[in-house]
Amino acid sequence: MPFGTNSFRRAVVIVLAIVLGGPTVLAYAESSEPNVAWHIGGQGLFDPTNNAYAINAGTVTVDLTRNETCCPTGLGHLASGRTSVNEIEFLFDTPRAGNYWLHVSWNPGGSGKEQFEVSCNELDAGKSKPVNGEERPYQRIDERFGVKINQGSNSMKLRHLSGDGLNFRDILLSSSKDPFSLPPSLSPNLKYPTLKAYEMAIKEAGTMLDSTYVRIFAPKRKESEAKTILRYLVRAYDQLYQIVGVHTDYKIVVYHFPQGHPDGWGGTSNCTIWYSQKNLDFQSDAEWKQYGVPHLCGYIEEMAHNFVSASNAQFGWEMIGWSVGTKVTAKVADNPIQRQRVQETRNEQLRTFNRYVQLGYRFPQDIQPNLCDRIHAHILFLCEEKYGLGFWRDFFGEIRKEQPRLLAASKLGDSDEARNKRYQITIDCFDRLKGIEFKNMLKSLDISLTIDVKSLQSESPSWNRKFIR
Repeated sequence: MPFGTNSFRRAVVIVLAIVLGGPTVLAYAESSEPNVAWHIGGQGLFDPTNNAYAINAGTVTVDLTRNETCCPTGLGHLASGRTSVNEIEFLFDTPRAGNYWLHVSWNPGGSGKEQFEVSCNELDAGKSKPVNGEERPYQRIDERFGVKINQGSNSMKLRHLSGDGLNFRDILLSSSKDPFSLPPSLSPNLKYPTLKAYEMAIKEAGTMLDSTYVRIFAPKRKESEAKTILRYLVRAYDQLYQIVGVHTDYKIVVYHFPQGHPDGWGGTSNCTIWYSQKNLDFQSDAEWKQYGVPHLCGYIEEMAHNFVSASNAQFGWEMIGWSVGTKVTAKVADNPIQRQRVQETRNEQLRTFNRYVQLGYRFPQDIQPNLCDRIHAHILFLCEEKYGLGFWRDFFGEIRKEQPRLLAASKLGDSDEARNKRYQITIDCFDRLKGIEFKNMLKSLDISLTIDVKSLQSESPSWNRKFIR
Protein backbone atom coordinates (compact mmCIF):
# COMPACT_ATOMS: atom_id res chain seq x y z
CA MET A 1 0.00 0.00 0.00
CA PRO A 2 1.86 3.10 -1.13
CA PHE A 3 0.39 5.66 1.21
CA GLY A 4 -2.44 7.01 3.34
CA THR A 5 -2.01 6.15 7.01
CA ASN A 6 -5.67 5.36 7.56
CA SER A 7 -5.87 3.43 4.27
CA PHE A 8 -2.65 1.63 5.13
CA ARG A 9 -4.15 0.56 8.43
CA ARG A 10 -7.17 -0.83 6.59
CA ALA A 11 -4.93 -2.71 4.16
CA VAL A 12 -3.11 -4.42 7.01
CA VAL A 13 -6.45 -5.62 8.35
CA ILE A 14 -7.24 -7.40 5.09
CA VAL A 15 -3.94 -9.04 4.33
CA LEU A 16 -6.03 -12.22 4.64
CA ALA A 17 -6.34 -13.67 1.12
CA ILE A 18 -8.80 -16.37 0.31
CA VAL A 19 -7.59 -18.51 -2.56
CA LEU A 20 -10.66 -20.26 -3.87
CA GLY A 21 -9.43 -22.43 -6.70
CA GLY A 22 -8.56 -19.97 -9.43
CA PRO A 23 -8.06 -16.19 -9.16
CA THR A 24 -7.19 -14.87 -5.73
CA VAL A 25 -10.11 -13.20 -4.00
CA LEU A 26 -9.46 -10.69 -1.25
CA ALA A 27 -11.72 -9.94 1.66
CA TYR A 28 -12.87 -6.36 1.07
CA ALA A 29 -10.54 -3.51 1.90
CA GLU A 30 -10.70 0.07 0.77
CA SER A 31 -7.89 0.94 -1.67
CA SER A 32 -6.44 -2.57 -1.52
CA GLU A 33 -4.94 -2.23 -5.03
CA PRO A 34 -1.14 -1.85 -4.81
CA ASN A 35 -0.88 1.25 -7.02
CA VAL A 36 -3.89 3.08 -5.60
CA ALA A 37 -3.76 5.61 -2.79
CA TRP A 38 -7.49 6.20 -2.60
CA HIS A 39 -10.42 5.42 -4.86
CA ILE A 40 -13.67 7.31 -4.39
CA GLY A 41 -15.63 5.14 -6.82
CA GLY A 42 -14.09 1.87 -5.66
CA GLN A 43 -14.59 2.62 -1.98
CA GLY A 44 -18.27 3.51 -2.42
CA LEU A 45 -17.76 7.06 -1.15
CA PHE A 46 -20.00 8.86 -3.65
CA ASP A 47 -23.23 10.00 -1.98
CA PRO A 48 -26.02 9.23 -4.49
CA THR A 49 -28.47 11.41 -2.53
CA ASN A 50 -26.12 14.42 -2.46
CA ASN A 51 -27.64 15.24 0.90
CA ALA A 52 -25.32 13.54 3.41
CA TYR A 53 -22.38 15.95 3.21
CA ALA A 54 -22.08 19.51 4.49
CA ILE A 55 -21.60 22.41 2.06
CA ASN A 56 -19.71 25.34 3.57
CA ALA A 57 -19.52 28.45 1.38
CA GLY A 58 -19.78 26.20 -1.71
CA THR A 59 -17.07 23.78 -0.55
CA VAL A 60 -17.43 20.12 0.47
CA THR A 61 -14.60 18.59 2.51
CA VAL A 62 -13.98 14.87 1.97
CA ASP A 63 -11.72 13.80 4.84
CA LEU A 64 -10.17 10.49 3.82
CA THR A 65 -8.41 10.14 7.17
CA ARG A 66 -11.81 9.45 8.74
CA ASN A 67 -13.85 6.27 8.51
CA GLU A 68 -17.10 8.16 7.94
CA THR A 69 -16.95 10.44 4.90
CA CYS A 70 -18.72 10.83 1.58
CA CYS A 71 -18.24 12.68 -1.69
CA PRO A 72 -20.57 14.63 -4.01
CA THR A 73 -21.38 12.95 -7.32
CA GLY A 74 -20.29 16.02 -9.26
CA LEU A 75 -19.76 19.77 -9.22
CA GLY A 76 -22.41 22.46 -9.60
CA HIS A 77 -26.09 22.11 -8.75
CA LEU A 78 -26.61 18.48 -7.65
CA ALA A 79 -29.69 18.32 -5.40
CA SER A 80 -32.90 20.32 -5.16
CA GLY A 81 -33.05 22.59 -2.15
CA ARG A 82 -29.28 22.64 -1.70
CA THR A 83 -26.67 25.20 -2.74
CA SER A 84 -24.26 24.39 -5.55
CA VAL A 85 -21.02 22.53 -4.89
CA ASN A 86 -18.33 24.84 -6.24
CA GLU A 87 -15.34 22.98 -4.81
CA ILE A 88 -14.46 19.59 -3.34
CA GLU A 89 -11.43 19.35 -1.05
CA PHE A 90 -9.91 15.92 -0.37
CA LEU A 91 -7.80 15.59 2.81
CA PHE A 92 -5.47 12.60 3.15
CA ASP A 93 -2.21 11.49 4.77
CA THR A 94 0.80 9.84 3.15
CA PRO A 95 3.87 8.23 4.76
CA ARG A 96 6.22 9.58 2.06
CA ALA A 97 6.39 12.13 -0.73
CA GLY A 98 6.12 11.25 -4.40
CA ASN A 99 4.69 11.97 -7.84
CA TYR A 100 1.20 10.59 -8.47
CA TRP A 101 -1.68 10.87 -10.92
CA LEU A 102 -5.21 11.97 -10.21
CA HIS A 103 -7.56 10.15 -12.60
CA VAL A 104 -10.98 11.76 -13.06
CA SER A 105 -13.76 10.19 -15.13
CA TRP A 106 -16.69 12.55 -15.69
CA ASN A 107 -19.43 13.75 -18.03
CA PRO A 108 -20.83 17.24 -18.70
CA GLY A 109 -24.49 16.44 -18.13
CA GLY A 110 -26.95 17.64 -20.73
CA SER A 111 -26.31 21.38 -20.72
CA GLY A 112 -23.74 24.02 -19.88
CA LYS A 113 -20.12 24.55 -20.91
CA GLU A 114 -18.47 22.51 -18.17
CA GLN A 115 -14.90 22.77 -16.91
CA PHE A 116 -13.06 22.27 -13.62
CA GLU A 117 -9.51 22.70 -12.34
CA VAL A 118 -7.32 20.64 -10.02
CA SER A 119 -4.83 21.79 -7.41
CA CYS A 120 -2.76 19.82 -4.92
CA ASN A 121 -1.29 21.40 -1.81
CA GLU A 122 -2.08 24.81 -3.32
CA LEU A 123 -0.13 24.04 -6.51
CA ASP A 124 -1.97 24.16 -9.83
CA ALA A 125 -2.26 20.70 -11.47
CA GLY A 126 -4.22 21.77 -14.55
CA LYS A 127 -7.69 22.24 -15.99
CA SER A 128 -10.07 19.74 -17.51
CA LYS A 129 -11.15 19.96 -21.12
CA PRO A 130 -13.97 22.48 -21.62
CA VAL A 131 -16.97 20.42 -22.74
CA ASN A 132 -20.37 21.63 -23.95
CA GLY A 133 -23.09 19.44 -22.45
CA GLU A 134 -25.50 20.22 -25.27
CA GLU A 135 -23.02 19.10 -27.92
CA ARG A 136 -21.73 16.05 -26.02
CA PRO A 137 -24.54 15.16 -23.58
CA TYR A 138 -23.44 12.77 -20.83
CA GLN A 139 -20.43 11.66 -22.87
CA ARG A 140 -17.75 10.03 -20.70
CA ILE A 141 -14.44 11.89 -20.46
CA ASP A 142 -11.34 10.39 -18.82
CA GLU A 143 -8.57 12.77 -17.74
CA ARG A 144 -5.47 12.58 -15.57
CA PHE A 145 -3.49 15.22 -13.70
CA GLY A 146 0.06 14.89 -12.44
CA VAL A 147 0.39 15.89 -8.77
CA LYS A 148 3.18 16.09 -6.17
CA ILE A 149 2.30 14.54 -2.83
CA ASN A 150 3.90 15.58 0.45
CA GLN A 151 4.88 13.33 3.31
CA GLY A 152 2.18 13.65 5.96
CA SER A 153 -0.94 15.74 5.38
CA ASN A 154 -2.15 16.63 1.88
CA SER A 155 -4.99 18.58 0.31
CA MET A 156 -6.40 18.06 -3.19
CA LYS A 157 -9.04 20.41 -4.63
CA LEU A 158 -11.41 20.11 -7.60
CA ARG A 159 -12.96 23.50 -8.38
CA HIS A 160 -15.86 24.15 -10.79
CA LEU A 161 -14.91 26.80 -13.34
CA SER A 162 -17.96 27.00 -15.61
CA GLY A 163 -21.29 25.42 -16.47
CA ASP A 164 -24.37 24.47 -14.47
CA GLY A 165 -23.26 21.03 -13.29
CA LEU A 166 -21.10 18.05 -14.21
CA ASN A 167 -21.11 14.43 -13.01
CA PHE A 168 -18.31 12.20 -11.79
CA ARG A 169 -18.01 8.57 -12.71
CA ASP A 170 -14.82 8.05 -10.69
CA ILE A 171 -11.99 9.88 -8.91
CA LEU A 172 -8.82 7.95 -8.13
CA LEU A 173 -5.30 8.80 -6.97
CA SER A 174 -2.66 6.34 -8.20
CA SER A 175 1.06 5.96 -8.73
CA SER A 176 0.22 4.65 -12.22
CA LYS A 177 -0.32 6.93 -15.20
CA ASP A 178 -1.79 4.09 -17.27
CA PRO A 179 -5.62 4.16 -17.11
CA PHE A 180 -5.78 0.49 -18.15
CA SER A 181 -3.98 -0.54 -14.95
CA LEU A 182 -6.66 0.99 -12.73
CA PRO A 183 -9.36 -0.99 -10.92
CA PRO A 184 -13.02 -0.55 -11.96
CA SER A 185 -15.29 1.76 -10.06
CA LEU A 186 -18.62 1.04 -8.43
CA SER A 187 -21.68 2.69 -9.90
CA PRO A 188 -21.85 6.23 -8.42
CA ASN A 189 -25.55 5.62 -7.75
CA LEU A 190 -25.07 2.37 -5.83
CA LYS A 191 -27.87 2.13 -3.27
CA TYR A 192 -25.82 0.32 -0.61
CA PRO A 193 -22.17 1.17 -1.35
CA THR A 194 -20.75 0.15 2.04
CA LEU A 195 -21.03 -2.81 4.38
CA LYS A 196 -22.65 -0.58 6.99
CA ALA A 197 -25.36 0.54 4.56
CA TYR A 198 -26.04 -3.08 3.56
CA GLU A 199 -26.22 -4.22 7.21
CA MET A 200 -28.76 -1.51 7.93
CA ALA A 201 -30.85 -2.79 4.99
CA ILE A 202 -30.82 -6.46 6.07
CA LYS A 203 -30.91 -5.67 9.83
CA GLU A 204 -28.15 -8.14 10.74
CA ALA A 205 -24.38 -8.53 10.55
CA GLY A 206 -23.12 -8.77 6.98
CA THR A 207 -20.00 -9.58 5.03
CA MET A 208 -18.52 -7.94 1.96
CA LEU A 209 -16.27 -10.10 -0.22
CA ASP A 210 -14.23 -8.64 -3.02
CA SER A 211 -12.35 -9.45 -6.19
CA THR A 212 -11.16 -7.14 -8.95
CA TYR A 213 -14.40 -7.15 -10.95
CA VAL A 214 -17.04 -8.70 -8.64
CA ARG A 215 -18.15 -7.83 -5.11
CA ILE A 216 -20.64 -9.80 -3.02
CA PHE A 217 -22.70 -8.66 -0.02
CA ALA A 218 -24.25 -11.39 2.13
CA PRO A 219 -25.32 -12.04 5.73
CA LYS A 220 -22.32 -12.86 7.92
CA ARG A 221 -23.88 -16.19 8.84
CA LYS A 222 -23.75 -17.15 5.14
CA GLU A 223 -20.18 -16.04 4.53
CA SER A 224 -18.95 -19.51 3.60
CA GLU A 225 -21.64 -19.90 0.93
CA ALA A 226 -20.96 -16.39 -0.38
CA LYS A 227 -17.25 -17.21 -0.76
CA THR A 228 -18.15 -20.29 -2.78
CA ILE A 229 -20.40 -18.27 -5.08
CA LEU A 230 -17.77 -15.56 -5.50
CA ARG A 231 -15.22 -18.13 -6.63
CA TYR A 232 -17.53 -19.17 -9.47
CA LEU A 233 -18.54 -15.63 -10.40
CA VAL A 234 -14.90 -14.55 -10.70
CA ARG A 235 -14.37 -17.36 -13.22
CA ALA A 236 -17.64 -16.54 -14.99
CA TYR A 237 -16.69 -12.88 -15.33
CA ASP A 238 -13.39 -13.90 -16.91
CA GLN A 239 -15.16 -16.20 -19.38
CA LEU A 240 -17.67 -13.51 -20.31
CA TYR A 241 -14.88 -11.01 -20.86
CA GLN A 242 -13.09 -13.47 -23.14
CA ILE A 243 -16.24 -13.73 -25.26
CA VAL A 244 -17.43 -10.11 -25.29
CA GLY A 245 -14.03 -8.41 -25.22
CA VAL A 246 -15.08 -5.41 -23.10
CA HIS A 247 -15.49 -5.01 -19.36
CA THR A 248 -18.80 -4.12 -17.75
CA ASP A 249 -19.47 -0.41 -17.23
CA TYR A 250 -18.90 -0.76 -13.50
CA LYS A 251 -17.78 -3.38 -11.04
CA ILE A 252 -20.43 -6.08 -10.61
CA VAL A 253 -22.04 -5.86 -7.16
CA VAL A 254 -24.21 -8.75 -5.92
CA TYR A 255 -26.62 -8.21 -3.00
CA HIS A 256 -28.52 -10.84 -1.01
CA PHE A 257 -31.63 -9.69 0.87
CA PRO A 258 -34.09 -11.40 3.23
CA GLN A 259 -37.18 -13.02 1.73
CA GLY A 260 -39.78 -10.36 1.05
CA HIS A 261 -37.33 -7.45 1.00
CA PRO A 262 -38.25 -5.12 -1.90
CA ASP A 263 -34.64 -5.04 -3.15
CA GLY A 264 -34.34 -8.82 -3.44
CA TRP A 265 -36.35 -8.90 -6.66
CA GLY A 266 -34.04 -11.16 -8.64
CA GLY A 267 -32.68 -9.11 -11.51
CA THR A 268 -30.00 -6.64 -12.55
CA SER A 269 -29.70 -2.91 -13.06
CA ASN A 270 -26.60 -0.84 -13.78
CA CYS A 271 -24.09 -3.61 -12.91
CA THR A 272 -25.93 -4.48 -9.69
CA ILE A 273 -27.52 -7.89 -9.11
CA TRP A 274 -30.40 -7.96 -6.61
CA TYR A 275 -31.08 -11.40 -5.17
CA SER A 276 -32.77 -13.13 -2.28
CA GLN A 277 -30.84 -14.86 0.50
CA LYS A 278 -32.54 -18.04 -0.66
CA ASN A 279 -29.69 -18.40 -3.17
CA LEU A 280 -27.35 -18.91 -0.21
CA ASP A 281 -29.40 -21.79 1.22
CA PHE A 282 -27.25 -24.59 -0.16
CA GLN A 283 -29.05 -27.27 1.85
CA SER A 284 -32.17 -26.79 -0.26
CA ASP A 285 -30.21 -26.48 -3.53
CA ALA A 286 -30.50 -29.71 -5.54
CA GLU A 287 -27.49 -28.87 -7.70
CA TRP A 288 -25.33 -28.41 -4.60
CA LYS A 289 -26.60 -31.46 -2.74
CA GLN A 290 -26.25 -33.82 -5.69
CA TYR A 291 -23.25 -32.45 -7.56
CA GLY A 292 -21.46 -29.99 -5.25
CA VAL A 293 -22.14 -27.06 -7.59
CA PRO A 294 -24.35 -24.15 -6.45
CA HIS A 295 -27.25 -22.93 -8.58
CA LEU A 296 -25.55 -20.13 -10.50
CA CYS A 297 -27.25 -19.69 -13.88
CA GLY A 298 -29.26 -16.68 -12.69
CA TYR A 299 -26.21 -14.80 -11.41
CA ILE A 300 -24.27 -15.52 -14.60
CA GLU A 301 -27.14 -14.54 -16.87
CA GLU A 302 -27.56 -11.20 -15.07
CA MET A 303 -23.81 -10.62 -15.32
CA ALA A 304 -23.98 -11.42 -19.03
CA HIS A 305 -26.71 -8.80 -19.54
CA ASN A 306 -24.31 -6.19 -18.16
CA PHE A 307 -21.58 -7.29 -20.58
CA VAL A 308 -24.01 -7.02 -23.50
CA SER A 309 -25.07 -3.58 -22.29
CA ALA A 310 -21.43 -2.47 -22.17
CA SER A 311 -20.98 -3.68 -25.77
CA ASN A 312 -24.08 -1.70 -26.88
CA ALA A 313 -25.40 -4.68 -28.87
CA GLN A 314 -29.21 -4.85 -29.22
CA PHE A 315 -31.26 -7.85 -30.33
CA GLY A 316 -34.30 -9.63 -28.92
CA TRP A 317 -34.74 -8.06 -25.51
CA GLU A 318 -32.43 -10.14 -23.29
CA MET A 319 -31.65 -13.05 -25.57
CA ILE A 320 -28.03 -12.25 -26.37
CA GLY A 321 -27.34 -12.10 -22.63
CA TRP A 322 -29.30 -15.28 -21.94
CA SER A 323 -27.52 -17.15 -24.73
CA VAL A 324 -24.03 -16.10 -23.69
CA GLY A 325 -24.81 -16.57 -19.99
CA THR A 326 -26.03 -20.11 -20.65
CA LYS A 327 -22.84 -20.89 -22.55
CA VAL A 328 -20.63 -19.61 -19.71
CA THR A 329 -22.66 -21.40 -17.04
CA ALA A 330 -22.00 -24.65 -18.89
CA LYS A 331 -18.28 -23.90 -18.69
CA VAL A 332 -17.92 -22.90 -15.05
CA ALA A 333 -20.84 -24.59 -13.27
CA ASP A 334 -21.87 -27.55 -15.40
CA ASN A 335 -24.03 -30.30 -13.89
CA PRO A 336 -26.84 -32.60 -15.10
CA ILE A 337 -29.62 -30.54 -13.49
CA GLN A 338 -28.46 -27.34 -15.17
CA ARG A 339 -28.11 -29.10 -18.54
CA GLN A 340 -31.64 -30.51 -18.25
CA ARG A 341 -33.10 -27.09 -17.43
CA VAL A 342 -31.38 -25.50 -20.42
CA GLN A 343 -32.66 -28.26 -22.71
CA GLU A 344 -36.20 -27.83 -21.41
CA THR A 345 -35.98 -24.10 -22.04
CA ARG A 346 -34.68 -24.64 -25.57
CA ASN A 347 -37.46 -27.14 -26.24
CA GLU A 348 -40.03 -24.57 -25.16
CA GLN A 349 -38.40 -21.96 -27.38
CA LEU A 350 -38.55 -24.40 -30.32
CA ARG A 351 -42.24 -25.17 -29.72
CA THR A 352 -43.05 -21.46 -29.58
CA PHE A 353 -41.01 -20.81 -32.72
CA ASN A 354 -42.82 -23.59 -34.62
CA ARG A 355 -46.20 -22.21 -33.58
CA TYR A 356 -45.08 -18.72 -34.67
CA VAL A 357 -44.33 -20.06 -38.14
CA GLN A 358 -47.57 -22.09 -38.30
CA LEU A 359 -49.60 -19.01 -37.38
CA GLY A 360 -48.24 -17.10 -40.37
CA TYR A 361 -45.37 -15.44 -38.48
CA ARG A 362 -47.53 -14.16 -35.67
CA PHE A 363 -46.67 -14.70 -32.00
CA PRO A 364 -49.24 -16.97 -30.27
CA GLN A 365 -52.02 -15.12 -28.48
CA ASP A 366 -52.03 -17.53 -25.52
CA ILE A 367 -48.39 -16.79 -24.58
CA GLN A 368 -47.55 -13.71 -22.54
CA PRO A 369 -46.14 -10.97 -24.79
CA ASN A 370 -43.07 -10.48 -22.58
CA LEU A 371 -41.99 -13.97 -23.67
CA CYS A 372 -41.91 -12.99 -27.32
CA ASP A 373 -38.11 -13.12 -27.44
CA ARG A 374 -38.28 -16.90 -27.35
CA ILE A 375 -38.33 -16.45 -31.13
CA HIS A 376 -35.09 -14.49 -31.05
CA ALA A 377 -33.49 -17.01 -28.70
CA HIS A 378 -34.21 -19.85 -31.10
CA ILE A 379 -32.92 -17.87 -34.07
CA LEU A 380 -29.64 -17.24 -32.24
CA PHE A 381 -29.40 -20.92 -31.34
CA LEU A 382 -29.87 -21.91 -34.99
CA CYS A 383 -27.17 -19.46 -36.02
CA GLU A 384 -24.73 -20.74 -33.42
CA GLU A 385 -25.35 -24.34 -34.49
CA LYS A 386 -24.83 -23.43 -38.14
CA TYR A 387 -21.70 -21.31 -37.61
CA GLY A 388 -19.98 -23.57 -35.10
CA LEU A 389 -17.19 -22.74 -32.65
CA GLY A 390 -16.37 -19.08 -32.23
CA PHE A 391 -19.84 -17.79 -33.09
CA TRP A 392 -20.16 -15.47 -30.11
CA ARG A 393 -16.53 -14.36 -30.01
CA ASP A 394 -16.62 -13.53 -33.72
CA PHE A 395 -19.92 -11.69 -33.36
CA PHE A 396 -18.62 -9.52 -30.53
CA GLY A 397 -15.45 -8.94 -32.53
CA GLU A 398 -17.67 -7.33 -35.19
CA ILE A 399 -19.54 -5.40 -32.51
CA ARG A 400 -16.28 -3.94 -31.19
CA LYS A 401 -15.45 -2.68 -34.69
CA GLU A 402 -18.74 -0.73 -34.64
CA GLN A 403 -18.27 0.99 -31.29
CA PRO A 404 -18.12 4.55 -32.70
CA ARG A 405 -21.51 4.07 -34.41
CA LEU A 406 -22.99 2.21 -31.45
CA LEU A 407 -21.80 4.85 -28.98
CA ALA A 408 -23.25 7.61 -31.14
CA ALA A 409 -26.58 5.78 -31.16
CA SER A 410 -26.49 5.18 -27.40
CA LYS A 411 -26.09 8.93 -26.80
CA LEU A 412 -29.72 9.29 -27.86
CA GLY A 413 -30.69 7.65 -24.56
CA ASP A 414 -33.43 5.08 -23.95
CA SER A 415 -35.47 6.06 -26.99
CA ASP A 416 -36.89 4.07 -29.88
CA GLU A 417 -34.56 5.92 -32.23
CA ALA A 418 -31.47 4.94 -30.21
CA ARG A 419 -32.63 1.36 -29.74
CA ASN A 420 -33.47 0.90 -33.42
CA LYS A 421 -30.12 2.28 -34.58
CA ARG A 422 -28.25 -0.09 -32.27
CA TYR A 423 -30.49 -2.94 -33.46
CA GLN A 424 -29.67 -2.20 -37.10
CA ILE A 425 -25.93 -2.11 -36.39
CA THR A 426 -26.17 -5.35 -34.41
CA ILE A 427 -27.95 -7.06 -37.32
CA ASP A 428 -25.18 -5.84 -39.63
CA CYS A 429 -22.64 -7.54 -37.34
CA PHE A 430 -24.52 -10.85 -37.31
CA ASP A 431 -24.89 -10.67 -41.08
CA ARG A 432 -21.11 -10.45 -41.57
CA LEU A 433 -20.57 -13.89 -40.06
CA LYS A 434 -19.94 -16.25 -42.96
CA GLY A 435 -22.66 -18.74 -43.80
CA ILE A 436 -25.31 -17.24 -41.50
CA GLU A 437 -27.13 -14.94 -43.94
CA PHE A 438 -28.74 -13.36 -40.94
CA LYS A 439 -30.73 -10.67 -42.71
CA ASN A 440 -32.18 -13.15 -45.18
CA MET A 441 -33.21 -15.36 -42.27
CA LEU A 442 -34.99 -12.48 -40.54
CA LYS A 443 -36.74 -11.48 -43.76
CA SER A 444 -37.96 -15.03 -44.31
CA LEU A 445 -39.42 -15.04 -40.79
CA ASP A 446 -41.14 -11.65 -41.11
CA ILE A 447 -38.84 -10.00 -38.57
CA SER A 448 -38.00 -6.35 -39.11
CA LEU A 449 -34.48 -5.35 -40.13
CA THR A 450 -34.94 -1.82 -38.82
CA ILE A 451 -37.21 -1.92 -35.74
CA ASP A 452 -36.24 -3.60 -32.49
CA VAL A 453 -38.86 -5.76 -30.80
CA LYS A 454 -39.14 -3.41 -27.81
CA SER A 455 -39.82 -0.49 -30.14
CA LEU A 456 -42.79 -2.43 -31.54
CA GLN A 457 -44.46 -1.95 -28.13
CA SER A 458 -44.61 -5.72 -27.80
CA GLU A 459 -45.52 -5.51 -24.09
CA SER A 460 -48.67 -3.54 -24.88
CA PRO A 461 -52.04 -5.33 -24.99
CA SER A 462 -52.62 -3.65 -28.35
CA TRP A 463 -49.56 -5.30 -29.95
CA ASN A 464 -50.57 -7.13 -33.11
CA ARG A 465 -48.21 -10.05 -32.36
CA LYS A 466 -46.12 -9.30 -35.45
CA PHE A 467 -42.38 -8.51 -35.48
CA ILE A 468 -42.67 -6.20 -38.46
CA ARG A 469 -44.68 -3.15 -39.42
